[in-house]
Amino acid sequence: MNIILERETNTPLYRQIMNQLIYQIDEGILYENFRLPSERELANQLGVNRSTVVRAYDELNAEGFVEKRASSGTYVIGQSEAQAVNHLRERIQFNYQKYQQNDYMTKVEEMIKMDASSVLDAYSGELPYNLIPNISLPNVNWQSFLSVEVSRLGYKPLRKNIATLVGKMYSYEPKIEEIMLTAGGQQSLVLLIQSLLKPGDTVALEDPSFFNGISVLNAMSIKVVRIPIDKDGLCLNELEDAIKKESIQLILTNPNFQNPTGTTMSLTRRKKLIALCELYRIPIIEDDVFGQLAYEAPSRIPLLKELSPQLVIYIGSLSKILGSRMQLGWIEAPVYVLDEVAKLRDEYETQLNIFPQVMASYAVSDPEFSEKLMVLRQTLEERMRYFIEAIKKELSSSLDYTMPKGGYYIWLTYTKRTLIKEDWRLLIKDSIVVLPGFVMSKEMQSCRVNVSRLTTKQIDLFIIKFKDIITQWNKHIEE
Repeated sequence: MNIILERETNTPLYRQIMNQLIYQIDEGILYENFRLPSERELANQLGVNRSTVVRAYDELNAEGFVEKRASSGTYVIGQSEAQAVNHLRERIQFNYQKYQQNDYMTKVEEMIKMDASSVLDAYSGELPYNLIPNISLPNVNWQSFLSVEVSRLGYKPLRKNIATLVGKMYSYEPKIEEIMLTAGGQQSLVLLIQSLLKPGDTVALEDPSFFNGISVLNAMSIKVVRIPIDKDGLCLNELEDAIKKESIQLILTNPNFQNPTGTTMSLTRRKKLIALCELYRIPIIEDDVFGQLAYEAPSRIPLLKELSPQLVIYIGSLSKILGSRMQLGWIEAPVYVLDEVAKLRDEYETQLNIFPQVMASYAVSDPEFSEKLMVLRQTLEERMRYFIEAIKKELSSSLDYTMPKGGYYIWLTYTKRTLIKEDWRLLIKDSIVVLPGFVMSKEMQSCRVNVSRLTTKQIDLFIIKFKDIITQWNKHIEE
């Protein structure tokens, strides 16, 4: 067994160890039941930190190349031809199931792309361009742009502006040194998951939730425990039961205007969640990417981050208010956490582009920005109230819903009979697109509607068409 590490390459050391061991297993150099050197022994041989070898062995174990035997060591797993065939079949079946699950989404996205003007689009997960605050940007000297200094945590003026923005929304202002800029909420989550977890760890997340679609959880063989939510947020009895049964290392939650249900976690539930996680010493990632879109501003409900600054890692986003093309988010966490996240990003990716950072800094520091953000909140609330009044008038006997306290999603639940996927396809045939619950969970009765993408005239048309669809659904009851 021979491993040679290249210190000047961009490939992380643990990955180099993995790649060479996989190659040697593939070539038969390392055969079935071959005992690998202990983690400490191999670390000494290669001149690396023991944790580097631990990570390499853990990921090889998760991917099925080696197995760890109690009080014995780490051994190569042999793979017979039959096992190889079964493994391939499992991968094909997994991909087929993923394709089947996303077939609805593929059809919807094709419709929008081909003829967006003829589709009532309540599916897309972002603001329409005409609602994004219109900010005038100053003339910028190219040379001064290029000479801007940026630390590993990101452009300092923007980090200061973000701290101020959060401070205006909540009775809490982050420390500048605890804010790190990222390329949006998704990147923040991926970096944190990779930094905080190792293959085989377990996370708890809301159900339904967009967290279910984070591919890194599958890639790292992370076990996922899904906890139901109600009108007050995460159901803590179920969460505590899961904690007692599983070794949960992390909890992901979206407590403000949750995606997809639009619900907001109550203050009582927040305090109990913090107490539970402090008892079991489980960190929380608080995803608050819609936080600046509360209808009531400033918010009267404190962040989880406010309630427990050391336990909670906070994620925010500017993409939800400045548009999805402005790929900018931030992580607020203790400095030692940000150090690990920055190291990981440096290993895998280039530095965050300076241009969106500077542009966003100009935008949020504009004297009129606060007023334009307030107008956006008012517009979203008015549109949501109009939509709900229309639902009350025409569809209240068939649908359950809760008025959101912010954001632009509402969760509609059909109450008459059990639906199947084909029922939801009736909407597509009538050029209405929403996000059904089955895309994110096993929920078949509900759908997410992005009300921000519908004008009042379009809402009226949406209700007429949806009412016709529900009439067809209800006919099955009579039959």
